[in-house]
Amino acid sequence: MMNFKRNTLLILSILILAVGCNKPEKLSTTDGVEYYLLASDNGEAFVQNDYGTFYIKMVDSNDSVLIDSDEVGMLPIKIDSASLKKRGSLFSILKEIKVGDSIRTTLSASEVFTKGFRQPLSDDMQPNDRITVFATAKEKYDSAGFMAWQQEMRQEMIEKMQKEAEAQKGVDEDIIKQYLTENNINADSTESGLFYVITEEGDGPKPEAGQTVQVNYVGKLLNGKVFDTSIKEVAQENDLYDERREPYSPLEFPIGKGRVIKGWDEGISLLNVGSKATLIIPSYLAYGPRGAGGDIGPNEVLVFDVELVGVK
Repeated sequence: MMNFKRNTLLILSILILAVGCNKPEKLSTTDGVEYYLLASDNGEAFVQNDYGTFYIKMVDSNDSVLIDSDEVGMLPIKIDSASLKKRGSLFSILKEIKVGDSIRTTLSASEVFTKGFRQPLSDDMQPNDRITVFATAKEKYDSAGFMAWQQEMRQEMIEKMQKEAEAQKGVDEDIIKQYLTENNINADSTESGLFYVITEEGDGPKPEAGQTVQVNYVGKLLNGKVFDTSIKEVAQENDLYDERREPYSPLEFPIGKGRVIKGWDEGISLLNVGSKATLIIPSYLAYGPRGAGGDIGPNEVLVFDVELVGVK
């Protein structure tokens, strides 16, 4: 669940635009769920096996916006009465309104999230907290039309991610160059934006795509915090020891097959067996805007001290 803060004035302005001068009409679904019809275009009704896309905005009792389709995209739904009935009050409303209808309803947090969206409540939310939901039925599709819409959304998402990655590339480059300057590190770089320092040259072969490599590593944030390692002593020194990883050993993976982050696939391929190196990996070659686990935040630049132990 994403938590986007908006002020009350924005919510009120949306209501004013939707309602105009008319008083909202109080209605009930066939399942007895009450809601207010804010506006209607007298559009088509949904029937069994239709697909619909819905604009959704959810606001808590403090006027904080919890979910907004302007941020996360439209909610797609297949109109299947039996399955939607199991998802509770909100979906009972959505399957019965018509294209162009805008509604408002107030439901419990458990009804909306636990039952409706089948996801746990956030730590700061109680099951009985009141959630105000604003929804508009935007489009109606048959199966072929919905598949075309999905393809269009996927393409838009790819283009958005590419633009964000390109913008992040410049940000990460500045961060890395500042890190290198502050730590007096002279590093080489690749066309992709990976920076690396070979600290000890090995005399073995370089791995070829598809071969299984064995790598010892220590993963760190730019502030020096160690978040992962294949070396037992390092794990113990940094309160990362986990007996389930016994016996600690080099990480094995097929290189060039996307089994590890891109910065690893590229960086390890630069090394001969026996080489040691430091890889400074920009976020778009690591875990990107999602981050990973509790230590690696969104768009985090990572540092790995690695040793290519062997190749199979």
